Amino acid sequence: MLVFTRETGQSVRAANGTVLGQLRDLTTRLGVEHPEVHRLAVGSRQHLSHLLPWSAVESFEHSGVQLRDVGPVDSFIVDRGALPLEDDELLLGRDVLDTQIVDVVGHRMARVSDVLLTRLLDGRLEVAAVDVGVGALLRRLGMRWLSERLPEQAVDWRDLHLTSDRGHAIQLTTTVAAVHRLDAPALAELLTRLDLGSATDVIRRVGPRRAAAAVALAHPVVAGRLMLALHPDDAAKVIDELPSEFVHHFRDMLSSRSPLTRRRFLRLRGWRLHRPLPPGAPRRGGRGAGS
Repeated sequence: MLVFTRETGQSVRAANGTVLGQLRDLTTRLGVEHPEVHRLAVGSRQHLSHLLPWSAVESFEHSGVQLRDVGPVDSFIVDRGALPLEDDELLLGRDVLDTQIVDVVGHRMARVSDVLLTRLLDGRLEVAAVDVGVGALLRRLGMRWLSERLPEQAVDWRDLHLTSDRGHAIQLTTTVAAVHRLDAPALAELLTRLDLGSATDVIRRVGPRRAAAAVALAHPVVAGRLMLALHPDDAAKVIDELPSEFVHHFRDMLSSRSPLTRRRFLRLRGWRLHRPLPPGAPRRGGRGAGS
């Protein structure tokens, strides 16, 4: 298993031995449960200079990256401030490392301390998981002696939802992402942990029927905020799919309250105090939805 932050920083050399720069980041294209490293972002601490395809790599070791002869490397130069990523491509360092993720299996929110990579038989690298443990963070801070006493806390890549802007957006459009296979209770847990704008993005993407099943299980406070934050047309579609005991309450609420404008959940209230209710639990009369 390779660790992302241990692999970045080494020199990247062209076939003729010229140092192009340091390995600053790795990209991957989402679309499979464990995507492979797609490109290498090379440059200095100040800016990236090259975006190289994995096919250009001769050897990838912690001591350095050696490129094979792929012709002039000028064709891989990128302009400052303009990184030409594919629609489904993200940067592991920028869009994953040190960002928050939702573990959809463990029903928790955590910050990514490192990204774990697996070397395949043909030498390619596969994104296997993220480490959300304190030990990985201590290792990055130079306290290796202390980090070795703490266990790795890995979350399988297939079982997480990214909350970075780009990661969240790509996962919503990638059918193999975890969000697309969650049942109603797990989807309710995810909606409770996301910020309000991201949660409404999920509702619109999964469709009214799946969204309604999750909203019906969500805490009344969370459910109310979601309904108020949705566009009235989207909210109406979800309400039409809700069980009859919810319909009048939400219709009355929407007709009498002003919509929220992309407010964020107060997360301590959202996912600590306002966890989804167990199936069959009383809804407290449905009150508190907009408070």
